[in-house]
Amino acid sequence: MDADVLIVGSGIMGAAVAAEVGRLRPGTRITIVEAGPAGEGAPARHLHDSTDAGTRDAYHAHVAAGVQSMYVGAATAGAFDARSASAFGLYDFAALGHDATEMPAAASAWNVGGMGSHWTAACPTPWGHEIPAAIASEWEADYERVRSILRIRSDRFGPTPAGAAVLEALTRAFGDVSASGRGPQIMPMGVFRADGVERRRTDPGVILPELDGSSETVTLLSGTLARRILLDGQRALGLEVEDLRTGERRKLRADHVVVAADALRSPQLLFASGVRPQALGRYLNEHAFITGRVFAEPHHLGVDEVPPLGEGEWMTDSLWLPHSDDAQPFHWQISVGPLFSEDLQEAVAMAVGISVYVPTEVRETSRIEFSETETDALGMPRARIHYDYSDTDLALIERATREQRVAFEAVAGADAVGNTLLLPPGSSLHYSGTVRMSETDDGTGVVDRDGAVWGTEGLFVAGNGVLPGSVAANITAAGTVTAVRAARAIVRRLEG
Repeated sequence: MDADVLIVGSGIMGAAVAAEVGRLRPGTRITIVEAGPAGEGAPARHLHDSTDAGTRDAYHAHVAAGVQSMYVGAATAGAFDARSASAFGLYDFAALGHDATEMPAAASAWNVGGMGSHWTAACPTPWGHEIPAAIASEWEADYERVRSILRIRSDRFGPTPAGAAVLEALTRAFGDVSASGRGPQIMPMGVFRADGVERRRTDPGVILPELDGSSETVTLLSGTLARRILLDGQRALGLEVEDLRTGERRKLRADHVVVAADALRSPQLLFASGVRPQALGRYLNEHAFITGRVFAEPHHLGVDEVPPLGEGEWMTDSLWLPHSDDAQPFHWQISVGPLFSEDLQEAVAMAVGISVYVPTEVRETSRIEFSETETDALGMPRARIHYDYSDTDLALIERATREQRVAFEAVAGADAVGNTLLLPPGSSLHYSGTVRMSETDDGTGVVDRDGAVWGTEGLFVAGNGVLPGSVAANITAAGTVTAVRAARAIVRRLEG
């Protein structure tokens, strides 16, 4: 055997699986296969904290306009060519040769660290319909482990006096329709203080320090594409991989294979390998994303000044209004930061970001369809995304837009000046359902409650795509629960 466990994908999910397997069973040999490049500086670092000054400065310049700039296409790296060692970054799904007409902003990371090098680090606590029924009885214990892995805290971004005033204003407007404990509050974040850095983002290198090559039991193969899962009948034996720099192909053998690519590419690898459960690629879900920002004078909120920014930051407060299922169905992403004068020398007001995430119906017809004959830029099955909003979704989006205006006025007054935009499907990067779990092998799921693929021994999937329901908020923390469960199940099998 080349390894005990092979993992496809070096993002947060792959790193979490590896870290948990290593914690529960020290000495387990783990190989992580990552198609993207390592980039400059320490591998798998969040761009905010890159050890390469050029990478770090470019990231800070990009997000200076606010976090929503990361969701409108500016972050994607353009044309894609695997043979020319395409640059580290995010790529539109269409840039890889797929038909994403119906989800035009769909994108994937192409780098060691995956989306974990780009994410906002927001970790809103899943609640209500976001918790899969199949694992609800074990959710709290699993999520407590996720809090530790992602280093989730609620004290890194506020509240400043301005942030506290925004929370009070929103509580007056929405407190009565919020469930107990689900009113406006500080956003839990995967952000911590370390090595003199006030706000270090949790990234795959934090979760799995061995990605730096320091361990004899963890191996990272970057620039290496998993072409197919090796099978012997109904058992996974390993992977066929290709070094994208040389074109050399080889086979890696392992007792267990974990696919943690993402919700778009994990089903692609299963399809390419002939693992095609009925639900594969179906039930694709993403919340609608209404971005918005309103400008507020400090005196209107009863504060004396605009709070100063921390080094390398664009906001002073990260806040949220959690959904409360039907009573208050929306997740509100709220930030506070300065609005500068034209010469950028003086903070003249506060820019309060108030974006609304709108849950959408889970439908089997929303899906990724893979071609038997056509291939993408990597020679993998070409995909077509089928996705639209139902009448119910559109009605909820309209309601969310009205309530966003209520929030603007609560913060900045009846004459509030703000902007709002419904971003195109795919913009949130929060996709689920394409390799979803189910309680039984009844055709509605791809994996069981621990991420084991139905009907294929030794094969697991971890990540956001495993979540079967509609997730109204940032999805990473919820998705990491599936990595924790897969790791635990693999260790049981290795020790059995």
